[in-house]
Amino acid sequence: MAYNVKIEVFEGPFDLLFHLIEKNQIDIYDIPMTEITEQYISYIEKLEELNLDITSEFLVMAATLIEIKSRMLLPIQITEDKQLEIEDLDPRDELVRRLLEYKKYKGAAEELKDKEQRYQRMYFKPKEEFIFDEADQSQFVMDSIGITDLLSALNRFIEKKLKTISPEKTIREMQRDVITIEDKINELICLLNKKKQIRFQDMFSNLSSKMEIITTFLALLELIRLKQVVAKQNIAYTDIVIELRNKEEQGVQTNG
Repeated sequence: MAYNVKIEVFEGPFDLLFHLIEKNQIDIYDIPMTEITEQYISYIEKLEELNLDITSEFLVMAATLIEIKSRMLLPIQITEDKQLEIEDLDPRDELVRRLLEYKKYKGAAEELKDKEQRYQRMYFKPKEEFIFDEADQSQFVMDSIGITDLLSALNRFIEKKLKTISPEKTIREMQRDVITIEDKINELICLLNKKKQIRFQDMFSNLSSKMEIITTFLALLELIRLKQVVAKQNIAYTDIVIELRNKEEQGVQTNG
């Protein structure tokens, strides 16, 4: 039996984020990270409940919002280092800058659209409908937990991790080497071939770079999507365990 479900469609993570800011009449220069992060993840949860594909862009933004929210909880320590500028102390600065760029782009696009409507007959595209079968499975189906469970675990890890890193180190941190998702996929496969299973938090324990943490998280999601690994959790908020599927399971999932 098929169902017709209507849900607001966003072109990308900044489109969704900007929508939430306008909807809640939030000052773009003073974004309440806890509120925005919760609403953003709530939208991802709706997509997951409807078994709709969730692109990596939305997940990267979710992880970024969680990281910024966590950094907001840290006390600000101003040092005598002249290279540490005051404006860099607010973890939201980069997000605000990119949102302002998006707002400018969005405004220009809307202006062009208005001009086009004046000279041409245009019909608005109706609200997009997603039709899916009740038996369909999500691209990211897991044995016992979903994407939002992993995001929650990542949130708890980042909050704990940032307490051990000074604000100065976090602000100055630069990514010297480009780490790709493919690199992290190979690392995780190699690690799981040796250990068979690993706790979710142990995957990130030796990482201090925000980008490396996010890249590792996306690599895990890709392995789950490809049915090469499985994420398990016996009880909510307990340790999540990542296991490598055996060859038979991988073959069945791939061919099925």
